[in-house]
Amino acid sequence: MGECTAAATRASGTANANARHGGLFRAFLAGPGGTLTDAFASLDRAPGVQPLVRHPLRRLVGARIIVPPKEGEGSWEFTQIGDDVYVVVANFAYETPRMEFVPGDGMVQFFFQLSGDLTIAGTQAEPLHLNRPALLVYFQPPEIEYREWAAATVRERCVAVNVRPEYLASHFSASLADSPAQLGALASASPGQLEYRHLPLNSRMFELASQLIDNPYTGTLALIHTEAITLELLCAAVAEFSRAPPAPLRQFSEHELRCLYAARTFLADRISSPPTTRHVARAVGMSETSLKRGFKALFGETLFDFSLRCRMQHALKLLREQHMSAAQVAEAVGYGHQSSFTTAFRRQFGLCPKDARGLKSY
Repeated sequence: MGECTAAATRASGTANANARHGGLFRAFLAGPGGTLTDAFASLDRAPGVQPLVRHPLRRLVGARIIVPPKEGEGSWEFTQIGDDVYVVVANFAYETPRMEFVPGDGMVQFFFQLSGDLTIAGTQAEPLHLNRPALLVYFQPPEIEYREWAAATVRERCVAVNVRPEYLASHFSASLADSPAQLGALASASPGQLEYRHLPLNSRMFELASQLIDNPYTGTLALIHTEAITLELLCAAVAEFSRAPPAPLRQFSEHELRCLYAARTFLADRISSPPTTRHVARAVGMSETSLKRGFKALFGETLFDFSLRCRMQHALKLLREQHMSAAQVAEAVGYGHQSSFTTAFRRQFGLCPKDARGLKSY
């Protein structure tokens, strides 16, 4: 009786929280507490969903939800590939903060964030705050629940590819044991644990995720395009795991996690004058050696690479949205010489700053 009462109380609290904060797609499609698969199963009968598109031969189903004008702007795109892959493409900005509880579904999620301000809480000592381009990969057992917030008025552009572990094993390696070490460990995590890993979002992943968000096709062509790009995006993510260091997924104390996340924020906030490793270490209260090793193990990239990626993404935004000259942008992202900035920009995006004005803004 006590367990039933506790469950009812939690469900009531979840419903009240979603009512206050509006919820995201799970609450909209399947109601408070609905899982990812519940949401997809509700696509053909939920209000506000545009007519489903199907490709029976390839076992593809797609749907779209437009954000109501009174709540914000943008859309959600949903594509189911067979029984094992669920793709959610988000491109929205809500007028008010949105929060919902996310029940476990036993899947591995590859979350590619291009822009936005998203927070995930309840999975570890320190909440995950995603406000820069990033790749977050995690496995969520059915018994694990977390909360997800999207900030108000911030443009969220992201792609979530949810895959059953068995699909990863059968399609991307001979077995989970033969998968890249970090991916295999993540997908076969112990019950009751939510395992996650930050990895660099390289320029190729950024481009592929952008192609999914800005899908140029409609109808069945859009479904085929999404299937093809999703598989290529998964290939890129799995390959990134192969390059990741073989460090344990969980090896940090609460204090160390707090310091490492503080270091990441410290670097991201200093675009125009990137600090030295010594400066970052002093600011967050860690030794330089512990900071460098811990940052690479936790986030999958060095301090320098993370700082450079933030600066290049900011440079792209300035070129596209502020129409600044290459010389002005070079100075804004901490380069004393335009030639050095041009070289770094070309390495990051494969083209010169003057050619970047033709790219879409992210």
